[in-house]
Amino acid sequence: MKKILFLLFLLPVIPLSAKLSIEKVEPPNWWVGMKWNTVQIMVYGEELQNLQASFDNSAIKVNKIHEVENTDYAFIDVSIPQDLEAGNYRLTLKSGKDKAWVGFPVLDRGNNSNNHKGFSNQDIVYLITPDRFANGNPSNDRELDVAEFNPGDPASRHGGDIQGMIDHLDYVKDLGFTAIWPNPLLENNQKGAYHGYAWTDLYKVDKRFGTNTLFKKFVQEAHANGIKIIFDHINNHIGIGHPWMQNLPQEDWINGTVENHFNDKHHMITMRDPHRAESTMEEFKTFWFVDAMPDVNQNNPFVSKYYIQNSIWWIEYSGVDGIREDTYPYGFQEHSTNWAKAIKEEYPNFTIVGETWLLEPTFLATFQDIPGDETEGTYLESLMDFPLMHTLRDFIKGTADMYEIYMSYAMDFVYPNPDNLMVMMDNHDESRALFIAKGNDSRVKIALQLVMTTRGIPQLLYGTEINMIGGSSHVLLRQDFPGGFPYHKRSAFHAEGRTSDEQQMHTYVKKLITLRKKHNALADGKFIHYPPEWSNRNLYVYFKIKDGEKIMGIVNASDSEMNVDLKPFHECIGKSTVLENLFTNVKTKIGKDPLIINAESATLFLLK
Repeated sequence: MKKILFLLFLLPVIPLSAKLSIEKVEPPNWWVGMKWNTVQIMVYGEELQNLQASFDNSAIKVNKIHEVENTDYAFIDVSIPQDLEAGNYRLTLKSGKDKAWVGFPVLDRGNNSNNHKGFSNQDIVYLITPDRFANGNPSNDRELDVAEFNPGDPASRHGGDIQGMIDHLDYVKDLGFTAIWPNPLLENNQKGAYHGYAWTDLYKVDKRFGTNTLFKKFVQEAHANGIKIIFDHINNHIGIGHPWMQNLPQEDWINGTVENHFNDKHHMITMRDPHRAESTMEEFKTFWFVDAMPDVNQNNPFVSKYYIQNSIWWIEYSGVDGIREDTYPYGFQEHSTNWAKAIKEEYPNFTIVGETWLLEPTFLATFQDIPGDETEGTYLESLMDFPLMHTLRDFIKGTADMYEIYMSYAMDFVYPNPDNLMVMMDNHDESRALFIAKGNDSRVKIALQLVMTTRGIPQLLYGTEINMIGGSSHVLLRQDFPGGFPYHKRSAFHAEGRTSDEQQMHTYVKKLITLRKKHNALADGKFIHYPPEWSNRNLYVYFKIKDGEKIMGIVNASDSEMNVDLKPFHECIGKSTVLENLFTNVKTKIGKDPLIINAESATLFLLK
């Protein structure tokens, strides 16, 4: 097949009359050989009524034209043959004597085995807020109508971008992370949206972050460095600045109106509540997070198909390996299931992790798909483990002990696959662990060891590795990474630019990651733990076992050192005679040498 070179977003849109016109189409192109080969093209224009539609290649079939009350929009269902030759085709619309056409490329998919690999408990995820990580291209800082560039204001844009992430892939790789999850990168052309969660164009990277082409380069260069990319996606809402809000395609395109909509109805338990009033379910599914983020109506079939195709388009275009789905439970479940199913059918190895901010494991577990279950499930292999996160945070704050952490892990029986849960102690929405620890990193290190070595897919927020503290609010916790911006006087991306506190945490995090990657038992070995005694709720002991390798983790959360008696753990210790400390390489003879664990510390031992 011939290779077609083109500029996706500079294709000609030619009106042949003053009446019927086409502004653009979404998706802007498709690919040959996709399982999703019946595409619904959303047409933006004027006087889109009484339409006839055709392509300049009769092999591309127009199945149906959907006209809606707002004649600035139409939806056209087309079938793309599996054996179609790739090319830049022309979609022509006619209405009476009026005619307009638009280019619609159908591309070769290529064959890049580095793409769409998914992620698992073999990975360690580095979460980045792009605006606050690194500014690799200051020339784009003031792009778009609402630039809001003011590095001195925590609530404004600071200039971080995709080029900044590309420039520091070596830093992420050197630490040992195998995946990056950047907060959303698509256009947010409105005030207060540096975070990325208020999309105003679903097919375009925000110009202040870069371009679609640069995002694709970021994915390619990350893959070349052995790093996967997780795309932060939002089915639930858009930004108030989206052009749709000035001219809705249909009256029910969103839930409610700007003047009349539900607010603050975060009652997720209504989804499973057998006693609920149905009105509470409607309120939960249709409320707006904030007035600046309208809730889209996925019960509208055109909306649902638009979002499914948009996700497939970005996956195919960019080569990303997984999706983190924002506010997963808030959307209509039928759409969410169909959306995830379509993605998994197109990309079987792809992974979707749902942001399911639920604190009850029995409730959270209902959203994880059961491996091998032939019934229609959620198609979500992975969920974010917020119950464990909040227990870890209570421990860090000093309001929970190790028994409560033990109980959190003991609840794993409710999950179809606890090894596929994404585990963390903070994120971009919760104040940093070191902030709630009031600067004392001892308990933070304990939590880090548990995140890295028990079960699940570890996720760390950027800057954790250099003891970033942040503040209590969203805007304060999302600090600028030292050295990522032109006005910074030092760079924590390099050892010589770090303070002693930053360097010791950096060394600790890198060591944990190195150990996890070296010892497979830590990543996906069998997890066995022992309940802390009632008389000593500060001692927690667990084992990871795989292929004959045994590793013991010990946590002493008390404020004094402990001489640990190993007799209660004889079942897992078995015939081992020596413990080797994986941090210090010091060996201890079991039953002969005392095993002293320092106050407020955690360590790992290889059993020999």
